[in-house]
Amino acid sequence: MAENYKTHNIYANYPVDALHLRDLEGDINRLELNLGDIVVVDCTGMSYICSSGLRVFLSLNKDITAKGGKLIIRNLEPLVKGVFDMSGFSQIFNIE
Repeated sequence: MAENYKTHNIYANYPVDALHLRDLEGDINRLELNLGDIVVVDCTGMSYICSSGLRVFLSLNKDITAKGGKLIIRNLEPLVKGVFDMSGFSQIFNIE
């Protein structure tokens, strides 16, 4: 019997700061993840990310990989990509 893997898309087109952190958490909490699912986070327009936002991505990645799935982060703005690079998170996440 073949598994029915799903791809979930999140559009984080806002700065992930203290004001918008709950938006990202809400988008993630609405996901109904199953074994092997893929989550794609499109970060077009994410001009900033705070350390709490990085922790949200880390927690999401942990939850997804525990279920045999995959997290893909796309379209990071250069400034945000620099934060991922400096924190070492570029080595942890699949960034396209």
